[in-house]
Amino acid sequence: MNTLFLVTLILEGLVGIGFVLAPSLALSPFGVTLNDISTPFARLYGSAVIGLSILLWFARKSDHPEFKRGAVCSLFVFYLVSTVVLLKTQIAGLMNALGWSLIGIHAVLSVWFGYFIVKK
Repeated sequence: MNTLFLVTLILEGLVGIGFVLAPSLALSPFGVTLNDISTPFARLYGSAVIGLSILLWFARKSDHPEFKRGAVCSLFVFYLVSTVVLLKTQIAGLMNALGWSLIGIHAVLSVWFGYFIVKK
């Protein structure tokens, strides 16, 4: 579980920083162009993802199984919903072919977090 937390906090920390500092640059490889209204929302998303990374840092260091399980359940829901949202975005043609990599990453993380929900 700690490996999952570490991998996710590094990935999402980098994504969050990119979205806060340079959202257009972070999304341009996926064929996404931001405008005046979407840029602040992208930065808002980045700030939330940085918050998730901090949560993962504390969960990783915690000795409280309830806290770790809460983090796992929360992030499972996040990755499950985000996979569906990204899939709908891809099908609508709002991202280029590289968008499938985002869907794959979110789906893998959803399954990985889900594994720790069902694991006894």
